[in-house]
Amino acid sequence: MFVTPTPLQVAMFSKILHPAHLDDLVQSSTAESLALINILIKISNSPILLKAAADNAKDKHDEKVTKSFQKKVIQDALQHLPERAHVADMTLSGN
Repeated sequence: MFVTPTPLQVAMFSKILHPAHLDDLVQSSTAESLALINILIKISNSPILLKAAADNAKDKHDEKVTKSFQKKVIQDALQHLPERAHVADMTLSGN
């Protein structure tokens, strides 16, 4: 089933899949490539899931998410979320 992504999802994908980020990805490990796929899946399901994962990692000081490449793409993508977005907000998902 195909669900058209929302403008928010498209903006977040564009930010993450920017050519400058992809250059870093090509030079990174397989684990970071898989982490990027996980980030894209979260945005596909609901952009708020990315915020929830980032907030959870921040609370736990998760070393896996503090890698510079992952941290940068997550922070860049999260800039597109509305200021008052919260984890329980399901209105940010695709139609």
